Formats: sequence, C-alpha cells, structure tokens
Amino acid sequence: MTPVVLDCDTGTDDAVAILLATLHPDLDLLGVTTVWGNHDVRHTTDNTLRVLDLVGRGDVGVHPGRNAPVRPRIEPLPSGRADLPSTLNLPAPSSSAGSDAVEWLVETLRAAVEPVAVVATGPLTNIAAALAADRRVAGSMGRLVVLGGCHRQAGVTPYAERNVWCDPEAAADVLAAPVRDVLLVTMDATFSAPLTAADAARLRSLGTPAAATAADLLDARIAWYRRDPAMAALGAAPLHDPLAVAALVDPGLLTTLRAQVRVERADPATYGATRFAAEVDDARGRASVAIRADRARYADLLCATLGSRATRPG
Repeated sequence: MTPVVLDCDTGTDDAVAILLATLHPDLDLLGVTTVWGNHDVRHTTDNTLRVLDLVGRGDVGVHPGRNAPVRPRIEPLPSGRADLPSTLNLPAPSSSAGSDAVEWLVETLRAAVEPVAVVATGPLTNIAAALAADRRVAGSMGRLVVLGGCHRQAGVTPYAERNVWCDPEAAADVLAAPVRDVLLVTMDATFSAPLTAADAARLRSLGTPAAATAADLLDARIAWYRRDPAMAALGAAPLHDPLAVAALVDPGLLTTLRAQVRVERADPATYGATRFAAEVDDARGRASVAIRADRARYADLLCATLGSRATRPG
C-alpha cells in the first residue's frame, strides 16, 4: 500500500477523491489536511469529516490548514463561492478535527520511513507553508500530484485554473521545490473525461454508501455544469479531483507531457496562468503534465473501488 496524504478544499469532487483514497486497496490514507479555496477552512474541514464518517473512517485524522494565500494576491479574492453550497448534504460528523495541518504535514513527512504520496486538490497554500517551514520534507514526498493548471483548456479565467489562480505564489513555491516526482493533472485532462448521468446510475446501482454518495454528487455536478454549453450538450460534468487520486493507482489512464512549468504572478490579465515550456523534452522537463484521460477507464476505477464491499481496517 502506498502511504498518501490528501490536501483538499472539500466540496463535491474533493469528497469523491476522499472516498477513492480511503477505499482503494492500494492506498493507505495517513490523513487529510484541509485548505481554503471553494470555501473557508471551517467548511472544508467539516465536509471532510462528514465524508470520512460516512464510510466509517473517522479514525483518519483531519487537520485544518491555512485560510488565506501564503502571500497577498495582486488582486483581492472573495472568500467562498456563492455558486456552491458550503456544506455537503451528508450527516453531520461525529468525529473532530485534529492538529494544525502544516505542523502535522511537517511532522508526518519528517517521520516517514518510506516516500509519502501527496495529492493536492485545492490551492497549494498548505503544501507551500510546509515546505517553507522545512524544505527537507520535499525529500519525503514520493509523488506530488497537483490538481491544477491549464494547458489549452480554459479555467476560472481564459488562462488560469482555479486552484492555481487562488494562490499563484504558493503554486510557484511548490513547483520550484526539490520534489522528485511532480504530476500536474490539468483541466485539459479532467475535461477530456467527463462523466454522465449513466455513470451516476451505474454507481448508484452498486448499492454501497460510497457509490451512492458519489452518484448523488455527480448528478449535482451535471446539473451545475448545464451552464457550460459543451457539458450541457453532453449531459456530463468533469469530476476533477478524484482523477488526481486515480493517477496514483492507475497512471496509465493519463496521457502526459514533460514540461518546465512557470506560474504567472505579475500580469493581472493572465494572473495564475501556468506556462509550459519544453513540453516534449524529457531531459529538460521537471514535471509531468496530464493533458488527457481515458474516460471509460476512469469510470471503471471509480465503480470498482466505491462499489467494493470489502472492509478496510480502521
């Protein structure tokens, strides 16, 4: 089993990512750190606890993290998102949050006896703060998977994906750190593999709490994405964050390029854009950049994992 830490701004697709990481037999979820992004940390923490309690994994520590960028943005960013509910429609948690996310990350990575995979599905604020506290923890990360960046697909702006756009300074810090294996799962990859109402029905038919919850969340995302003409025409929605977890257990479902990545932090017009250079030069590129995904293989992985009735030790 691969030891893994999730760093999430838990909303609908982060919730499915947590379910996938918790239930996949090849992953050992050490803990979840929560960060601002979709909503304030108090909400992302509460949502995370709800998801873990749903599948009987209240033993997994949830650690509240940063609630603002590592350094001021060049323009202010409203807290939260009025277009998304701040609380998931799941039972209130019975478990409680643990220690500070950044302190826990540093302690956990320092103590690791084998490389720890870190999957970040929100702004990279916590990861940047942990690296600033002790840069040596970069050496304890086996693979860093970042749900972030755009190659050709537009994001929250024509140029920038939301997680990077929220905290471009943190993204730049993390991408400059000496982590041995960095994978960016871009919007190009997630939008290439949208899931449909038929996928939601397939999940619901599996009869497990995890699969039924994922089906409900997918249906809600399909309804939200009707404002996007391309997704409305397909009757589908991207399920972004679980694809970053899927990359740990089935890397072959992604098509990747090697790249040198730079984050735009000075130009207000393109603020938060990810700039890729030497895209096909394996010798020079430092990061892998996922630009496509196998939709059927992704759906199969979600169904196989969330539909399993095997129990995991608590």
